[in-house]
Amino acid sequence: MNANSQQKFDIAVPGTVEGVFGAVMQVVESGPYKKVEPSPFTKMVSFRTGASLMTWGQRWLVQVSVGVDGQPHVMATVTPRNGGQQLDAARIAKLANEFYQKVGAAAQAATTTEQEQT
Repeated sequence: MNANSQQKFDIAVPGTVEGVFGAVMQVVESGPYKKVEPSPFTKMVSFRTGASLMTWGQRWLVQVSVGVDGQPHVMATVTPRNGGQQLDAARIAKLANEFYQKVGAAAQAATTTEQEQT
C-alpha cells in the first residue's frame, strides 16, 4: 500500500444519526482540529490536523449516515496534506483510532443520558 494515499475508515456506532453526529461534533470541537467546517444538513464535517514532527498534517472528511445494517456509521476519509511524507499512514491510523474511541465514548454518554431522561 502506498503510504501517501488517502485512507478510509468506517465504524458502526449505536444510537441515532443525529446523536452520533452530535458526538462527532463534540469530539471535533473539543479536539486539536483546525478549520472545522460542519454541514449539519448532510451530517458531514471537514477539518484538518496540524503538522507533527514527521508529517505536514492531514485533511479529514467525516460523515455520519445509516449503514446497510441500519445503524449509524461514522465514515472518515483522511488524506495527507503533503504527498512526500512516508510516515503519514501510521500516523493516520493512530489518529483515526483515537478519534473513533472519543466518538464512541461521546455517543455512549449521549445514549445513556437519553435513556435516563425517558
